[in-house]
Amino acid sequence: MRVPIEWLKDFVQFDLSAQALAEQLTMVGLEVEEVLETPQGEVLALYITPNRGDCLSIFGIAREVYAMLGSDCEPTPLFLQLNERILNPPTPDPTETARYAQVEIRDPDLCPRYGARVIRGVKIAPSPAKIQNRLLAAGMRPISNLVDATNYVMLELGQPLHAFDLDTLKEARIVVRRAYEGEHLQTLDEQEHRLTPEMLMICDAERPVAVAGVMGGAETEINPSTQNVLMESAHFNPFSIRATARRLGLRTESSYRFERFVDPNLVIVAQYRVCELIEEWTGVRAVEGMIDVYPHPYEVSALNLRLDRAEQLLGFQIVPEEAYAVLERLNLKPNPDASNPRLVETRVPLYRNDLVREMDLVEELGRILGYERIPESPPAGHTTQGKDSPEGAFSERLRTLLLSGGLQEVVSHTLEPENPLQTAGEGIGELMYQPVMLRNPMSDELSHLRHSLLSSLVRTADHNRRHGIRDLHLFEIGRVFAEDEQKRYHEWLHLGLLSTGQLHAPHWAQKPTETDFYTFKGFVEHLLSGLGIEARFFPAEGHDHRFHPGRSAYVHDAHHQRLGIMGELYPEIAQQYEFRHRVYLAEFGLTTLMHSALHTVHYRPLPAFPPVLRDIALLVPQQVAVGALVETIRRIAGNRLESLRLFDRYIGANVPQGWHSLAFSLVFRDPERTLTDEEVNAQVQAIFEALEREHGAQVRR
Repeated sequence: MRVPIEWLKDFVQFDLSAQALAEQLTMVGLEVEEVLETPQGEVLALYITPNRGDCLSIFGIAREVYAMLGSDCEPTPLFLQLNERILNPPTPDPTETARYAQVEIRDPDLCPRYGARVIRGVKIAPSPAKIQNRLLAAGMRPISNLVDATNYVMLELGQPLHAFDLDTLKEARIVVRRAYEGEHLQTLDEQEHRLTPEMLMICDAERPVAVAGVMGGAETEINPSTQNVLMESAHFNPFSIRATARRLGLRTESSYRFERFVDPNLVIVAQYRVCELIEEWTGVRAVEGMIDVYPHPYEVSALNLRLDRAEQLLGFQIVPEEAYAVLERLNLKPNPDASNPRLVETRVPLYRNDLVREMDLVEELGRILGYERIPESPPAGHTTQGKDSPEGAFSERLRTLLLSGGLQEVVSHTLEPENPLQTAGEGIGELMYQPVMLRNPMSDELSHLRHSLLSSLVRTADHNRRHGIRDLHLFEIGRVFAEDEQKRYHEWLHLGLLSTGQLHAPHWAQKPTETDFYTFKGFVEHLLSGLGIEARFFPAEGHDHRFHPGRSAYVHDAHHQRLGIMGELYPEIAQQYEFRHRVYLAEFGLTTLMHSALHTVHYRPLPAFPPVLRDIALLVPQQVAVGALVETIRRIAGNRLESLRLFDRYIGANVPQGWHSLAFSLVFRDPERTLTDEEVNAQVQAIFEALEREHGAQVRR
């Protein structure tokens, strides 16, 4: 916002240079970005924070200067007059104006107040040179006396106004309503806009004539032949204006102010002020009276301030009299308690909608009295030795294992579009969860919090595929989000894996090897083995629609705690992403992995006694899972079984239809003595009997 110094002095007189004033304004929270030298004089370029819409005017800055400088500046009669009007606005009476215009508000939730005045017999001409120079200094282009008057008052008081050619309004009537489906409006910038029912419009008896709080329409604009004017001054819902301006792609000085809340009392004050200026410039007086539709008036709020609490928070002593003076200059009308002068009741003016609790009043005292009064002292207290969280340390351990296994880490956004890999389903704890959809997403591409890392990994693989990179072996450690059946939100840390394409770069010495289910299972086993977890795999059998029903498995630890899921991406989903190679995925709950992992490394001496080796061959029905056979062998063999490995599978001659031959290599060892062949043979015979009894297996001779 640009504030000409010469215009500012219409309201407050001071002796500071522009640079000194800029420094003091910055210290009280109104950042002056630059002091400009213009043909019209020195101009302050300020950055106004979104919560201080009351400072988007020359008068608003003048109020801050007066509060800041106190006795070092002098408020002018115009300042005192406007300040009193804003705090105690007159109650308007329509009188003669009602003969020439009518106003109806159909959506008071979006337009709580609408004021209208009528000016008849006006002549369109240039505004005075002084006014034009001030508008130019403030960054606006002069147009004509009527339009310049509305812009001048908007810059001066912060209340946007709009002048309609009264003779172009059907039935001389204003109707404030939402747009009807299919309505259109050509705005002052000559752009045609299609309107939707969420948008608030200013209409006459038949059609929209302006986008409320944003921009007027071309058909009712002021032109050189205009003689009769309806002057609009209204208060609009900030959220409605922001949404409409964004949908239409219109950003104006008017919408910029309404989006940040404008004092509803300014509806009246700005009407009086603009008509006074038009009368001064043209000699034409407005029709007596004003139409003011205000169905539900705003109420002034009260806040209590404890000076003792303010001293605690600010760290310096506050004398009650100086606090009263600051609050008075801020128009907060301090009323000390009769029995306790350090307890003050204040009345918050409507334009300070940012003051909602005692802490806000303390901040006002701090910035006006001066933050430099806060004593400089080093912080004191006890600290603890810093260290990583258990989850962070475990994440680093996972990274080391996965990077050593040849995988590459990626980091992706937690926001993503709706996709086939993010739907309702089981969490790691077997509870039903729903994806979390944002209420007001920035775009369709950022509409959901991710429910799974699988969707992020697949989108990463798809992005690489479209750029010619098809051999990928990735992992990600990141947060996922979900909503449960009781509408409660949850957040977890997960680990996701993805592998697709060739395992190694092309080389003359070896044939290319493509990732398959068992290679990927090896990645998972390498990870879990490094964590000290003995993995168990159980068929998922199509329970998760994201995975191939015959090439997926739930991963458990030795205590039957489910750790996660792994498998091949469902073919139809892979086709949607146009993957040419099979894609393998896995996802684990990091907390579950951490609880199952061994966190202490145990060493044992090299074995002192020789192993006993046995190979066994079985005929087994193909529907029997190998994992079930392994579980049985380990259970029957007990602690003497050092290792177990499946090394052969055969289907063919001498093997019945629907069966296959499986060969296992078993290593037995006792740490205390040498095992005898008789002992091992008896153990193997017990294994054969258990496999036959529990799984229908037959010994292959």
